[in-house]
Amino acid sequence: MRALAAAIALSFLVACGGTPSQENAASAKDAMGVARLAPKNGSTVRGIVSFTQKGDKVQVAAQLFELFPGSHSFYIHEIGNCSSPNAASAGPVWNAAGSTSGKRTGELPQLFAGTEGRADFSATVRDISVSTGRPNDVIGHSVVVHASVDPDPKAEFGVRNGWVACGVIQRSDAKTLRDLL
Repeated sequence: MRALAAAIALSFLVACGGTPSQENAASAKDAMGVARLAPKNGSTVRGIVSFTQKGDKVQVAAQLFELFPGSHSFYIHEIGNCSSPNAASAGPVWNAAGSTSGKRTGELPQLFAGTEGRADFSATVRDISVSTGRPNDVIGHSVVVHASVDPDPKAEFGVRNGWVACGVIQRSDAKTLRDLL
């Protein structure tokens, strides 16, 4: 009887196109996470950041508006919460369990805003993933943009800290950043 039940279950899986692990791998292949950035610390900075799984790397793309011209730090933070006025609720810069790369998992390349206050960003990043459920999955974390270059940000509640925008990374069905706009 058990053998018959197992055979029926196996035929169902074959008929549906594969094993559950193959389906998860296929759905995570081009998975996208999105963070809609909201102003913090009295700024007017806003924007959108997308994370798209491309094989073993993640394509990060962003458009931000109303930044001060120049370079800005841009980090993935540990906690998916941007509710505090200074974004301290996002916690420290994220470092995934088991990370051995020598840098924090949440360290992204710097943003650069032109004289009009707009920053268009695109980079391919290793050591993170999107919708995989692995320790390095960005879904559920937050993205924080800093007013300037800040190599070691500290999350302190109630302190004006120069964190100018924050957004929680959520799974999205969009395929590109353009689809989101």
